[in-house]
Amino acid sequence: MNRLALANLRSVHLCLILQLTLTLFGCGKNNLEKTFDDYQQRLANVLDTPFVDTSFSNPQAHSLTLPSTTLRYPSIRELTTTIEVPLIDVKQFFALDRCDVNVLIAQRNTPLGRTQLPSVRYIYEHKMLASLARCSKLMPKHRANLNQWISQKQTVLPFVWANLVQTSKETINAFSNNSAFISSVSATDIQQTQSALTYLLHLKTTPQAPISAKELERNLEQLAKIHLPAKTWRTQALMAKELTSTTTWLKQQPLFEQCPNGQASQQITYLKNVFTLFFIEKIQPVGSDLNRVHYTLSPLYKTLSEQTELHTSFRRLLNEQNTTSFSAYQRAMKEHVLFWQQLFKHCSISPHT
Repeated sequence: MNRLALANLRSVHLCLILQLTLTLFGCGKNNLEKTFDDYQQRLANVLDTPFVDTSFSNPQAHSLTLPSTTLRYPSIRELTTTIEVPLIDVKQFFALDRCDVNVLIAQRNTPLGRTQLPSVRYIYEHKMLASLARCSKLMPKHRANLNQWISQKQTVLPFVWANLVQTSKETINAFSNNSAFISSVSATDIQQTQSALTYLLHLKTTPQAPISAKELERNLEQLAKIHLPAKTWRTQALMAKELTSTTTWLKQQPLFEQCPNGQASQQITYLKNVFTLFFIEKIQPVGSDLNRVHYTLSPLYKTLSEQTELHTSFRRLLNEQNTTSFSAYQRAMKEHVLFWQQLFKHCSISPHT
């Protein structure tokens, strides 16, 4: 094979790789973003008018604050609660030789123990409470000190839990990952996310229940892997923005004039086909998935937001996404559907015909 043929073969190979890459990644756009682009462009093509996002130049629309598709998570420094550690002198430490609490104390004071992950720290504090309770029974001579430490540990445990929920890398990923939107949601993803959030809340409400470190890490990993809260929050923000801009633009077009005597023109018929192809068949199913996820997880977000040990900024994030942002999406969806219903009624056509 000569050099020219080899160069041509390499060129073909490179083109195939590039084509496959563009197919897989959609030129850098998510499927939902591309669907909205195509929807708006096809509407513009039918009307022979450029699509321009004028929703924010309209004073009425401008007064509506639409959520952002970029999730901004509070800083770890802001969210982290400093946990007060009870002081114990050397004499008290060695007096606990009949109890495993001194082993836990020694572990905590190693370099590794002083830099525990939030999940490891929660497991440690939980073990410490159980150990102190056993020691209190075994060593009545030291019961006063031990019970005092138990009381201190019980007081701080909810704040250790708050650090687990707010500052674990897995939960940060679940609540703030900016890499994806919903395209379709499996029942398994919803169930696993619901189960993981329920598990974290269960830790708070039943602090005496036994804990498996393996189970805790598994639930955290599920949240991080699926990151369903972040995907749904970004999706509802994108839907609110694009539906609002599309509806605003459509209202600026003289579409109702194209149905003389209540009869649809050919152009309106073409618009109906575009509406069916993109909104009914592609956008609305995403909205159905979004609603399904929201109504399943919303009670858990609400319960989390009511836990006063969690930082105000974290609770505000949950409330904004669970109520304000979702309401903005619902409003945009309702207004878009209402516009088409009014147009189709005026033109005596059905979107299903």
